[in-house]
Amino acid sequence: MAEITRTHDFEPFQDLRGKAGSFKYQLEEMGALNVDMLNLIQNELKGSHGKIIEEIRNTLENNYKDKKRIINDQISMMDILAGRYSTHINDMNTQDITIYYEKIKTATT
Repeated sequence: MAEITRTHDFEPFQDLRGKAGSFKYQLEEMGALNVDMLNLIQNELKGSHGKIIEEIRNTLENNYKDKKRIINDQISMMDILAGRYSTHINDMNTQDITIYYEKIKTATT
């Protein structure tokens, strides 16, 4: 028995990594708003001094750094997951096909 194995693409390869763009845009907007909030509060506290004010400044700076790190991590994760998504979808659009057949001898006249 003979066989032929082929790979059939139901759809052409698609680069779907661009789908992460809208998520990354929203994350970048959140980062910009985080900076705006930091600047606004720092400007309000500019003329103030004292132990409580210093504690507020430290907490504010720590929160800003944490949020910035989280947003950057999420943006990086979006790039990674978009690549995986693209690969997964393209794998689903491809099928290996094996055809088994018998050769029939024909009589020559």
